[in-house]
Amino acid sequence: MPEMHAVELRVHGVSGGAAAELLDVEPAVRVSGGPLAGFFRWRRKEDTETVPGVPREIFAWGKLTSGRSSRALWLLLLPFMLVNLAYWMRPARGAESPSRWAAFAEHTYRAAARLLALSLTALLVLAAAGVGMDLAGWQCAGYGRECVQLRPLLSMLSAPPLPLAEPARAPAAGALLPLSVIALLWWLSQRSSAGVVTEALPTPAPRAQAPLSGADFWRHGTTQTARLRSAHIAVAVCVVAFLLAAPALQYDGLSIRGAAAGLPIAVLLAATTVLSAAGTVVPGSTRRWERRADTACRLLRNIALVLLIAALAYALWPRPGWSAEGPLPGYATLLNSLFALQCVLGAVLLAAAIALHRAMASRTRVPLAGMAGPVAAILGTLLGGALSAAVVYQAAGWLGGCYYPGAEAGGCIVLRPAAAYSWLQLAFTLEAAIALLCAGAVLVALRRRARREARVAARMYGRPVEAGRTRDIARARAFGAVTEYLPACLAALLLPVAALVGLVLYSVLTGQLTPVPGQESAMGPPAAVTAGWPQRVLTVLVGVGSFLGGGFLAALMALGGSAYRDKPTRQAVGVLWDVGTFWPRLAHPLAPPCYGERAVPQLVARVTDMTDRGTAIVLSGHSQGSVLAAATLWQAPARCRDRVALMTHGAPLSRLYACYFPAYFGPAAFTDLRIRTAHWRNLWRATDPIGGPVLAAADGGVRAVGYAEPLPDPRHYGVRPGEVLYPPILGHSYYTRDPMYAESVRHATALLTGAGDASVVGAGPKDGGAAAPPAAHSAVPTARSGDDAADSGDSASSASAAQARKRTAPPAGEGLPASAGPLVASDSADGGADVEQVDERSDQRDEDEEAR
Repeated sequence: MPEMHAVELRVHGVSGGAAAELLDVEPAVRVSGGPLAGFFRWRRKEDTETVPGVPREIFAWGKLTSGRSSRALWLLLLPFMLVNLAYWMRPARGAESPSRWAAFAEHTYRAAARLLALSLTALLVLAAAGVGMDLAGWQCAGYGRECVQLRPLLSMLSAPPLPLAEPARAPAAGALLPLSVIALLWWLSQRSSAGVVTEALPTPAPRAQAPLSGADFWRHGTTQTARLRSAHIAVAVCVVAFLLAAPALQYDGLSIRGAAAGLPIAVLLAATTVLSAAGTVVPGSTRRWERRADTACRLLRNIALVLLIAALAYALWPRPGWSAEGPLPGYATLLNSLFALQCVLGAVLLAAAIALHRAMASRTRVPLAGMAGPVAAILGTLLGGALSAAVVYQAAGWLGGCYYPGAEAGGCIVLRPAAAYSWLQLAFTLEAAIALLCAGAVLVALRRRARREARVAARMYGRPVEAGRTRDIARARAFGAVTEYLPACLAALLLPVAALVGLVLYSVLTGQLTPVPGQESAMGPPAAVTAGWPQRVLTVLVGVGSFLGGGFLAALMALGGSAYRDKPTRQAVGVLWDVGTFWPRLAHPLAPPCYGERAVPQLVARVTDMTDRGTAIVLSGHSQGSVLAAATLWQAPARCRDRVALMTHGAPLSRLYACYFPAYFGPAAFTDLRIRTAHWRNLWRATDPIGGPVLAAADGGVRAVGYAEPLPDPRHYGVRPGEVLYPPILGHSYYTRDPMYAESVRHATALLTGAGDASVVGAGPKDGGAAAPPAAHSAVPTARSGDDAADSGDSASSASAAQARKRTAPPAGEGLPASAGPLVASDSADGGADVEQVDERSDQRDEDEEAR
């Protein structure tokens, strides 16, 4: 085989950074010390290549989620992102012979997720309308000069001689706030990171086992997103139009004006809302149908805008003697109906997920019995409701001056938000309590696990269990399992939702509890009994939720402002979007844009072009970059397979993505991925809370791809010669500085180019066959891979990822048989370079040559 040129193409994980930093080519390199105080030298050319003659290349995609200052506004869209994630977290129905019932459950799940996303848009618009139209435009204006004296800025809405100080005109002016929110949502959703010319992309090789290999997965999501966006904007506009027309329609009643104008407008608004909702859930089969559906939703959006103008004209019709009293008519009814609809949709989502989970061919490694998607959707909806309640209540306190209970005696005016928001403040208190309990329980569990890991670490390094360094390593290994407690915490966070639903139903049916004494209960009837300790406890919890919600809202605004001004803060916040916006916006079109629609096609085009020109590629993905690398190979054409090797490190592919997105990631999909590449190695550490082994289907079970055992972390127990600090415990970071990474890249390059000895690291042919013995010159002994273990009859290879993470054998000599790579004692005179240092002997040779 003729020798080919090769490139190491790296794809970084979350947060990103400067290209020079990501490539490890900064001019200065630390040779000793730590990050706060260390010794640096000028980097040599050979230090910029993992394998001599194989240049590095980085795909830097971090600016897609944290580049522009406008990304700070995405914090407002966090509930939208959670519901959009829930759409993709559905359980996978059986692929072999899916029943009609399973197919119906899948369509029901998707429809419920999209309708729940639509209700979140309406909820956000209702919160803005609650501030602008209900509190400022109706209730405050109803107080007249009292409101003017307290808030002079609202004089134009409250002072009777002014033209806007009328019952219809003041809410119409207040409608500018929800309409501005709608315009902002539309603007943010339009500033998408897409814009890829999909016709320039090669044709992939789709297979049923790998849904991300579909030809249209990343290419035509923008069309569906545009259709959904039109439907969401139409419903949002209809909500504002209804709140404009409802007070006037209530005043007119069945008069000629109400029957001839107000009632038809209300009916048309309801019809437009229903048709827009239907446009989001009706599945499409062809592109022609998608274009027609998109045109229909655009038409409905335009009709909603026309109806908004009609509702405004109807509301502004002169009505002598009309005055504003109490809350805005129709607002509480619409809000209560929306919350009831969300409860129904949440129940439907749970039922569909249960049906899909029961239809799965294999139910292993799926947390919460397939309920992760509904849990994410319900928590996203609850977060949206809690934020809405915080906004409305804080606005009521500021406008009326009643910041605390009993402030009415100080001369403030009482503005009453809808009672349903008080129930959400109760939920905020309960969720905060559950979150604290979960944090405490996880902390206790990690401490217990650390005591067990201390014995493991002591055996590994041959050191005392009670040594401080051993305890540090044990705590790091325990923290590496922290994500295993995530399902239990998510389930616990659902308990306040169940309690809230139960309390609201009890209040509605009996009228014996109300979140706001002296005000109507959740769904309308006045509270019959508002005394006793249950009512007092409820009132206190609602008050605590009010303060917690206000503090959370203030912290969110401060974080958003800092992210807008400060790039490092924006990059830190961008971690949320790095993880949550990988998927297309096929549930909520107003969620933060999907960077996968830009990053994956770019990677596919680059990999295809380089391999077509005869360049072999070692595609190296860290953390979230491993997900992008996998998606790239699923979309790459078949002709690239023999020229691309895959290196994943710190990869959440099995540990997170296969667990929470089982319809798209899993053993079957990873088996398909393995045959799409000439070579695949996966590196992970027991101290890594994100990455882990990647499990592919094999012989009726699962088998680890790459190395079944973790890299030792740290590689050196004690202080190195010339140092006064312990070598750091790296966890999820700096895999590329581990010696095993360089050996694996060297081995992959040798396989791709046909140059040198391909048995440097123990894997063999294309499908990861039996391991060859290590080369004599290698400092790293052969590590057991999942495939190697299977060939040798190791029954432990068909274990779960959690079991693979727990296997750690005691050391034998200087090598660590149960780890990929050697464990070097701290007192070794020549133990090899530390993972963060360069070879100082080579530097000395360079200096001697320059001196001569």
